[in-house]
Amino acid sequence: MPVIADTSYPRLPTEPGPTELEAFTPEPVELAFARQKTRHGGPRLALLVLLKTFQHLGRVVRLADVPTGIIDHIASVAGLAGHTGELAGYGDSTYRIRLASLVRGFVGVAGYDREARGIAARACIEAARTRDDLADIVNAGIEELLRQRRELPAFGALLKLARTARALVNRSYHRRIATALPPGTRERLATLLVVPAGATRSGWDQAKADPPRPSPQRMREHLAHLAWLRGQAVAEAAFAGVPDRKLRQFAAEARSLGAADLGRVVESKRLALMAALLRGQVAQALDDAAEMFVRLTMRMHNRAREALDEYRVRHAAETDALVALLRETVLVCQDREAERDARLAAVENLLLPDGDAILARCEAHAAFAGNNYLPLLARFYGGQRAAFLRFLEHAALVSTSQDRSMEEAIAFLLAHRVHRRAKLRTVADVVQHDGTTVLRPLDLSWVGEKWWPLLTGGRTAREPASVEVDRRHFEICVFTQVVNELKSGDLCIPGSEEYGDYRDQLVSWDEYRSDVAGYAEQAGVPADAAAFVATLKARLTATASTTDRGFPDNEHVEIVDGEPVVKRLRAREVADGAAFLERLLKARLAPAGVLEALADTEHWLNWTRHFGPVSGFEAKLERPRERYVATAFCYGCGLGPSQAARSLKGLDRRHVAHVNQRHMTEVSLDEAITGVIDAYARVGLHRFWGTGESASADGMKWEVHPESLKSSYHLRYGGYGGIGYYLVSDTYIALFSRFLACGAYEGHAILDFVAENRSLLQPSMVHSDTHGQSAAIFGLAHLLGIELMPRIRSWQDLHLFRPDAGARYEHIDGLFTANIDWPLIEAHLPDMLRVVLSIRAGRLLPSAILRRLATYSRKNRLYFAFREIGRAIRTNFLLRYLSSVELRRTIQAATNKSELFNKYAQWVSFGSAGLATAAERDEQRKMIKYNHLVANLLIFHTAVGMTRALDEIAAGGHAAAITPEALAGTSPYLNEHLNRFGSYELDLGRPPPPLPFELPPRLRPSRQSTAAVPV
Repeated sequence: MPVIADTSYPRLPTEPGPTELEAFTPEPVELAFARQKTRHGGPRLALLVLLKTFQHLGRVVRLADVPTGIIDHIASVAGLAGHTGELAGYGDSTYRIRLASLVRGFVGVAGYDREARGIAARACIEAARTRDDLADIVNAGIEELLRQRRELPAFGALLKLARTARALVNRSYHRRIATALPPGTRERLATLLVVPAGATRSGWDQAKADPPRPSPQRMREHLAHLAWLRGQAVAEAAFAGVPDRKLRQFAAEARSLGAADLGRVVESKRLALMAALLRGQVAQALDDAAEMFVRLTMRMHNRAREALDEYRVRHAAETDALVALLRETVLVCQDREAERDARLAAVENLLLPDGDAILARCEAHAAFAGNNYLPLLARFYGGQRAAFLRFLEHAALVSTSQDRSMEEAIAFLLAHRVHRRAKLRTVADVVQHDGTTVLRPLDLSWVGEKWWPLLTGGRTAREPASVEVDRRHFEICVFTQVVNELKSGDLCIPGSEEYGDYRDQLVSWDEYRSDVAGYAEQAGVPADAAAFVATLKARLTATASTTDRGFPDNEHVEIVDGEPVVKRLRAREVADGAAFLERLLKARLAPAGVLEALADTEHWLNWTRHFGPVSGFEAKLERPRERYVATAFCYGCGLGPSQAARSLKGLDRRHVAHVNQRHMTEVSLDEAITGVIDAYARVGLHRFWGTGESASADGMKWEVHPESLKSSYHLRYGGYGGIGYYLVSDTYIALFSRFLACGAYEGHAILDFVAENRSLLQPSMVHSDTHGQSAAIFGLAHLLGIELMPRIRSWQDLHLFRPDAGARYEHIDGLFTANIDWPLIEAHLPDMLRVVLSIRAGRLLPSAILRRLATYSRKNRLYFAFREIGRAIRTNFLLRYLSSVELRRTIQAATNKSELFNKYAQWVSFGSAGLATAAERDEQRKMIKYNHLVANLLIFHTAVGMTRALDEIAAGGHAAAITPEALAGTSPYLNEHLNRFGSYELDLGRPPPPLPFELPPRLRPSRQSTAAVPV
């Protein structure tokens, strides 16, 4: 349930400072009004206090609720300081009602009556049509009342209106969906809640099941499950007029309920919830099928690469022999003293006796030249063909461009799926506009250069067009190209979310034209394409010139063989007094258990208010705050419900699991995390650690259930698992977290905080390691108003681009290898800004577009445009990186904070040591959020404890040790004062049962068997 702090409901400052008191200073006209309407000082002061607080709050406040500082300030300005004691007499008197009426008349605001209640109710109902959060609905009511110059009621009245409005709107949506369902669909949904005879699970449980790790057999089973889900799903027409946000909320509510619980829900709500979940499950199943297809295809390629390495090892001797033979042949040819015929005879003696064998070995070696492992793919393809073909049938892939060559290739492949001939004739039936069918050669322009000889029997020329192709290599080539185009977005799956057409989520061009100017001003980038290019070019030109001029004096960088060599940074000395101050802090931090610290933060912040029943069907919990704190401790520290129940008295594992499933969601965990960050931002100590304007991103490997779809092997981290990806503020608090599969590129999620971080700390500069950057990420970050400054390993391999083809530099000219295509950026800037506006509007996540921009696309011009702008931004950054030691130090320090947080998060998860045993994706994602929440709470608790400890240190005679430099050298990651493992009682007065040396009689061996037992 939201509290006042979660909404825009105005409040009075409890301890107003000088700047805040200025807002309560009476104007001359207000003082004149008070003198005109009152005769005595007490009523005049009461009128002025009610007037100024009404202007601030939009409502008449009780005089007893006004802070003394505000009353004293108003009295001082009005010359009524001697009458403050008289205000107590006007608190609940009828005279106060008259004064309130005078205030409303002066400011021109009508009171809160039945008409005003209707205004607020209508605004809340309208907001509830598209929103589900009570705080948002309350804010809508407040905004409309203020707009219509109406007095605000008590917060409780608005909250009651919001709850009623949400319930009314949701019930209307439930009835609308249920009414649209035909009788047959209703019966089918009812059947899902019944456990069939001989089965252990209902159809409802089956609908919510997650797929396991991919294999050909499991993929076939999952595709059968997808077909079953489609048969259970409701027609899209039933959801007409229901916003997608509401459908997502209904689906989340349905997921939290079992079949028995749904059976007790009102029929209209039950049908609506089930229909919404099935709709979402079909989309999720499509995503899962595509994920399985992509991973199995990539695994096939990885195995072929490994086979190529093994082949080279096995045939190393043959390769050496061929090289030796070539050497001898060259030496013979270079023998100028011998006659030409003699040399020719010598060459023939070397080659012709075994010519066919030598040629065969050369051709075998040439087939794999240039790391060409493609010929080996067929070896790993046979067991997966059927599953891949079924995927193409179920996915119904659609091209997102005018190029339909891949659609035709897929249709051709499916039409010839039963053929077993080694060769396929590449002739396709094409339906003309007049309905006639003609034969046309299949468009194979999408086939890559390395694939072409395999498909055409060794041919390298494209003309004349091939009339037949090798069937098996053609199929593998099609599947490989489908994977590439799914990744790049050139192909999409209708009905899917992750692999759907992202263009459907973009803002319209009308919305773009109305919003682009305001956004461009806010982000600090020109909206005009020509001005944008001119600004970017001038910026890059200036940076290149500055770097070139300063290069002779740059002692930390030198160019060796055309490549820059950056000298290792020397470690910066620890600030004087930092170690001493840290020892003082550790000695004075009050010891506390982790659970005790979480309880403290709950008393301070009331962070459990964000949790509650996902479904309105759920009854209220007994002692909900204790249950929520215990659940956060259980999952955030990795204990699990069973271990937590054994460790905490009075706690049942089923109760913990119930709270986790029915009361705590990813969304509510994010809201709680945001509340903690906002509270941390008000702790003064954090300002010594950073400004809050920068943050760093990094990933940490978590062990994941081996049968999870998201579990995969990670080369960099080693082993199977998933990635917890965090964005850590320069003030040490973590702002954002995300669970990623090991195979996912971490950098794709680096900008998602733009859409998902709702806290007061909004960084405009982001640091990361090498895996947090690419040209496309640099380009998108720039347009989002984010300065990306990563720590790039081996960045000498990256290309630096000249701002202009004619630009030349005296010292660093050899670093540039190409030119920026400025016309391409200018031509596609509106398309790129449209994507950015869609992200800012919450319709599209940066990771969704970056996943597509990470894969080369020959069709998508947007890919090239983002890449080109990223090249310019990254070149500018790399030049600055070369010329500034302080910049490199800043990046190093920022990324170190991310690594420190990763260690702290692992320390917090002491119950599992980073092992997530849940196989469900929802639980894996929540695991990261729980850990993030508990880590932030402990960081906040430590910061508060450090603040108190600093007071003790100053009072104890060490005030001189508290300097800004020393404080900057500390951090809230101190953990020696936190007891992770609880308190154990030692009671030697309790005797244990006697030792049972003898086995029970029925387990004692007989005399015959005793002799057979070896000693």
